[in-house]
Amino acid sequence: MNRVVVTGLGLVSSLALDREGTWSAMLEGRDGLGPLTRLDLPAEPAQIAGQVPLGPLRHQTLCERMALLALEEALDGFQLGGDPARIGVFQGAGTSGLPVAEAYLQDRLAGRRGRAVEPAFQSPCTVTDALARRLGAEGPRGTIMNACSSSLLALGQAWERLAAGELDLAVAGAAEGLCRTTYAGFSCLKAVDARKCRPFSRDRAGLNLGEGAAQLLLEPLDRALARGATIYGEVLGYGASMDAHHATAPHPAGEGAARAMTMALRMGRMDPAGVDLVSAHGTATPANDGAECLAIRGALGPAADTVSVTSTKSQFGHTLGAAGAFGAATALLALRDQAVSPTLRLEDPDPVCDLDCTPLVAKERRLRAALVNAFAFGGNNVSLLLGRWGGA
Repeated sequence: MNRVVVTGLGLVSSLALDREGTWSAMLEGRDGLGPLTRLDLPAEPAQIAGQVPLGPLRHQTLCERMALLALEEALDGFQLGGDPARIGVFQGAGTSGLPVAEAYLQDRLAGRRGRAVEPAFQSPCTVTDALARRLGAEGPRGTIMNACSSSLLALGQAWERLAAGELDLAVAGAAEGLCRTTYAGFSCLKAVDARKCRPFSRDRAGLNLGEGAAQLLLEPLDRALARGATIYGEVLGYGASMDAHHATAPHPAGEGAARAMTMALRMGRMDPAGVDLVSAHGTATPANDGAECLAIRGALGPAADTVSVTSTKSQFGHTLGAAGAFGAATALLALRDQAVSPTLRLEDPDPVCDLDCTPLVAKERRLRAALVNAFAFGGNNVSLLLGRWGGA
């Protein structure tokens, strides 16, 4: 199998419209959560979200715009070349075309015709197709809708195709925009906090929704070295599992989540003691955080006592289908800079969450490898194992 590395990384978040701006803000302990303005939902009790300061353009949806911005940053001027049939695009999707569908429906209900092109943008695969067109990619493309684990599964599938020697290059990630259906749905489930979310806290009461895009460029190590590419880190393996427990709640003991992490470690041939960072799913919902901490202990054993855990959702909200890609991108930056971003507002930890969850402020520490978790409704669990690049 080929070794696979990440040679490009683009981020668009509610903190900043670029990678380094987002990462700097995270290490400074800032958050991108604020009053909900993207949507007009005055009846909803929660009015906080992580919103990207962009609006849709005339011939692009918001999700396409964010995805293409993140892709351009990931490419950083790189001209792909080579065989376009060996370039793949793999994207996670959650809300997908729902924002456009909602706008179109509102127009029709108000007696307006709506724009004729809008129905074409309602497909779940419009972002994937837009990225493929930009790249001239003629290889495999996949749009994965696996709720909040979608983009991490997309990264895992891209890694498999590259490791098997089937591709020379792949772009993997996701873009998510806020929409009424999702916001109201999470509110009906009583999963949204009216205050800024507090992962791992005793008084946690739910998540804040967010939007943004994260795109990663992956390629075989030998190809990356041959062209002198910047290497952010190495993808070592991933694991996926199913709880088969409940439509929305995780398994209370985190058994499926632990299996996903264990599979990722086994695939990467790594001992649990080699993991220094867990980029947690960390939604701040009452059920998730305790189960995830139990899962981390189940997967890492005694090594869990020395690992650093962080929840990026405390800084830019839960980006749903893009959450896994955000977790992977920020974990790679943590490995690069040997720094762990903080879990904000963690002032009174839940005793069940008895790990080092990096409360309030960032910290410097030695980081060799990271597990990135994304756990979705229905008990769909994915964990990705990343290694720091040391030139080996």
